[in-house]
Amino acid sequence: MSKILEEIDRALVAYDSSHGRPVAIELGERKYTQLVLDVADRHSAGGELTTNTGRPLAYKGLEILRDDRNVDRIRVI
Repeated sequence: MSKILEEIDRALVAYDSSHGRPVAIELGERKYTQLVLDVADRHSAGGELTTNTGRPLAYKGLEILRDDRNVDRIRVI
């Protein structure tokens, strides 16, 4: 698994479920770009994606939002 996908997994594990089910992952510009590259690489290597283009199966149902100001941040909403 790529570094960015591992970071997203850790952020989801650390998410406080008392706030309800997570609905979005907000990524900084660099991390968003890296996620797109990782997913493109996974797709070209025969990996599975959801019907939501560019979203790995593990994140089905979550929106991926971009944060242009905090380029290195990951935040689960």
